[in-house]
Amino acid sequence: MLAKRLIVTTLIPLALLTALVSNPPTALATGTYTVHTCKTPAGTFTGNGGWTSATSIAVAGYDAGSATSCDAPGTSVALQFGGSGLLVRVGSWIRWDFAAPEGTLINSYELARAYNLGWPVITDFANRTYLFQAWHDADSSMGLIDFRKPLQAGQTAIQQLPEVIAASNVSWRSLHFSLSCWNLIGSLDCGPFPAQVAVSRAAIGMTDVEAPAGSQTGGTLAGADPVRGVARLQLHATDGGAGVYRAALKVDGDELARTVLDDAGGSCRDAEPSNDDPYEFGAPQPCPLATDGLVQLDTATLRDGQHTVHVTVEDAGGNEAVVYDGIVRTHNAPISTLAPALAGQPAVGSQLTVNSGQWDGAPTAYDHRWLRCEADGSDCAAVAGATGPTYTPSDADAYHRLQAEVTAANGSGSSSARTTPSALVADAAGRTAPPSAQSAGGSGGGGASGGGGTTPTPGSGPGIVNPLGQLPGHVANGANATTRARLTLAFQRVDGTTARTVRSRHGRRLALVGRLIDASGAGIVGARVGASWRTARQGWVARAGARTGPDGRFVYLLPAGPSRDVRFSYFAYSDSGDATLSNVVHADVLAPLTIRADRTRIAGDRVVRLSGRVGGAPIPRAGLLVTLEGYQQGWGWRAFRTVRTDRRGNWSTRYRFRLNAGRFGFRALLPHQARFPFATSRSAGVFVVLS
Repeated sequence: MLAKRLIVTTLIPLALLTALVSNPPTALATGTYTVHTCKTPAGTFTGNGGWTSATSIAVAGYDAGSATSCDAPGTSVALQFGGSGLLVRVGSWIRWDFAAPEGTLINSYELARAYNLGWPVITDFANRTYLFQAWHDADSSMGLIDFRKPLQAGQTAIQQLPEVIAASNVSWRSLHFSLSCWNLIGSLDCGPFPAQVAVSRAAIGMTDVEAPAGSQTGGTLAGADPVRGVARLQLHATDGGAGVYRAALKVDGDELARTVLDDAGGSCRDAEPSNDDPYEFGAPQPCPLATDGLVQLDTATLRDGQHTVHVTVEDAGGNEAVVYDGIVRTHNAPISTLAPALAGQPAVGSQLTVNSGQWDGAPTAYDHRWLRCEADGSDCAAVAGATGPTYTPSDADAYHRLQAEVTAANGSGSSSARTTPSALVADAAGRTAPPSAQSAGGSGGGGASGGGGTTPTPGSGPGIVNPLGQLPGHVANGANATTRARLTLAFQRVDGTTARTVRSRHGRRLALVGRLIDASGAGIVGARVGASWRTARQGWVARAGARTGPDGRFVYLLPAGPSRDVRFSYFAYSDSGDATLSNVVHADVLAPLTIRADRTRIAGDRVVRLSGRVGGAPIPRAGLLVTLEGYQQGWGWRAFRTVRTDRRGNWSTRYRFRLNAGRFGFRALLPHQARFPFATSRSAGVFVVLS
């Protein structure tokens, strides 16, 4: 192979984990590629893309010559005079021309050519020689690279086997070879004898001086939500040289694939895949100058979690441009699409059964466990030894609620979903509360009639309160109150869709929508439903709720605050002891996080002071851990230091650069921490220029 690729690698010290953020280079690119004519050195047919033929003006009664192309394996790019038996007029010529496309240059060539050039002399008719010339650029004299003719009149110069002529380290715009009737010797025309020149193979090295450009235009890889299965990135790319060739995908620093974006009918593919040089083609501009493409990543091949994804596009010369560089979260473990449900009577000695629910992600195995909860459905704890799909309540379960948890697993991981808590488990006598509690306030207890009675407000308990509990008697909660109700809850997104889990910036209120229906599916109208929520490491706390509308629907604005679980409850009557609980929804809230540099331009000491602040409350007395990240083109974001805030959330550190010049970027990452009720958060970037 004549044209070899030059790969220059700059080693960056691992200690320098800052990010070099730069605009696309304005200097000339240095990508190279090879254009093969007729066939590769290994014999793969390529045709003669990029070559065009030309001829002098034909004159009647004279042989005009012919130019033939290699349009099938075994043929050559050839020129011929004298095939018709006619004289060839003095000065007549035919030639093949190869021109470098805009944005490229010829850096080397290798021509395997043979010829048959005669100087037959026929008195009064012919005494001129046939001539072969090869040259570069516009001037055939100044750019001459090969010149062949018979040495003496009456001779024939024959080269029957291809002979290679070659050169490297050149910088040309075009290449030419011709056959002509030489007008500098003799006074007559060239004789009616065949003269041929054939190029059976050529390899032309090219330099691509234009870097490509590209951008991502959509796809799940560029989204904010976790991805599963096959994720895609849509992109658009352009080039001003040899054309847009391939897209490269790296995940966590490892290249997974290089994909041809548009093979242009086959021309934009490696002409010789048997060797290790992918930049060999059959045309000087083999690939499209603009194309839309798609990069795909099977996320099932990755562990579930966070990954860095880096996508570049390259032109046919190997010049690259970054299209996408970001963080992607994968989740291919099963996802519950319908929660499991209990069946059976919650009573001591009766059997409860749980189904598996419905899952996305093709689970291959299920595990079960049973949990015993407080009477209000909170503080659920696993029942020792209860791991099957069925469970028989014991005396220890009386007056509690039971809940089942189903864990579904596949090759990527596992996840769990729980049933709604059961009704209160009745004891062997059918009671759902201890006898002492049920008799409190009766004729023997005296609690309700005394000033300090012990009878609780009906339905009260940790994190749950009956909004009608202070009303005397048996007051219905809603126009068609029923103990067989169903209560659902979801967040309302701005696009009109709903979700049970959302992510939000700090300081924003979130809209919740819900519906309360009876067993027939009709809305329970005008009912009061209570709200409660909890943060990490804290129990449920009751809050003011909402009232249902004509179809049983209600809207609730969740005040701004930290990450929380939220649920609603409904009591059918003022004296009800059991509540209907909604599903639990969760809001992940991002903590305010800032980063700043004391200088944006640095010269001399190469030291910058970085500082910032974590907002939100409460911040633990010991402070919070903040990870600092840097970015370097081609390396992705990398963590280089962890700092701890004070109890007010402030932090600072000094960083010394090891490079002498460039534009660098920094950002801060706050991982989720157990005593701080906010989700993992990331700051905007700050940039520093070294000069």
